[in-house]
Amino acid sequence: MSAELLKKYVGLYDKLDVLKPLGAETSAAGAYLLGGDDADGLHLLARLVAARLGGLGADAALEDHADVIVYPKKDDAKPSKGKKDDKPKARAAVMTVDDVKDILGSLYLTPFELNRRYFIIEYADSMSEICQNKLLKSLEEPPPRVCFILCATRAMLPTVESRCHSIRLAPFPVDTVRNALTAVHGTGAGVELAARGCRGSLGMAERILADKEYASDYSAALKVLKYTGGSRMFASASAVYEKLTRDRLDAVLGLIEYLLADVASLLSGGTTVFDAKDVAGVADGFTPYSAARAADFARDARRRNAANCMPVALMDNMVLKIMEEKALCRR
Repeated sequence: MSAELLKKYVGLYDKLDVLKPLGAETSAAGAYLLGGDDADGLHLLARLVAARLGGLGADAALEDHADVIVYPKKDDAKPSKGKKDDKPKARAAVMTVDDVKDILGSLYLTPFELNRRYFIIEYADSMSEICQNKLLKSLEEPPPRVCFILCATRAMLPTVESRCHSIRLAPFPVDTVRNALTAVHGTGAGVELAARGCRGSLGMAERILADKEYASDYSAALKVLKYTGGSRMFASASAVYEKLTRDRLDAVLGLIEYLLADVASLLSGGTTVFDAKDVAGVADGFTPYSAARAADFARDARRRNAANCMPVALMDNMVLKIMEEKALCRR
């Protein structure tokens, strides 16, 4: 999400229960580890944590402040020498050894205004083990007027995690996302699908709304699952995905996995994230167990797709395995 768009959701994140215990006078922890699946949300939450701890209001959370330093630095990219027409390349969102050295070299500077200097490390899980170990001593015993706020969607070294106060960003319920999106974008089928397909992440919901192909990807995922009823339908299933690009196939496989989790829930008497009619329409022939197994097949196909395996071949293999699993469960 852009900074401008994030401002529209600050109020929602600022009301989270995980922020209530934090305040400039009550929180003495020197390092916080923010975890969850929504990187955009973690980055916004990190700024709100810094604002709470520094005694700033939520409205100031997204404003630049001399005592709130965000890494990795978003340096201005430069074109290659001798190629005037080269476009600058954006720096990858990865923490480097130089970033860590820069942090360690500025820990003992005096805060300009706030009670402490707050170092926000976005994509902290991108640090190598060497970088994490270089930070370890400072995380364990930071200078008195320094606070670290790390954001990670994946696990970090146990030694790093044990030295931080953990805050978990849970996924938002579908209704909460729907209401937030409606307030910004109005109502519509796109908003409804984004609210259901974003897995509780407002950042993902915004990307879904910006993706003009998402609705067709969802339709393709439903068709593939519908055509796993038997070998006679194999050609119909293949026709759905044989012309998809690798990127679109990744999106379709992600939706297939998500839909299969819904199928397993529906058949077990639970609720669904996606529209219950859509889920029921592809649930024929599945049992909760076979749906869960099929979701494993979709995850494996997605990994193979990312590893540059032949897209049509891996999809053919997945569809045949789902058909076989359904047949075994019917015996």
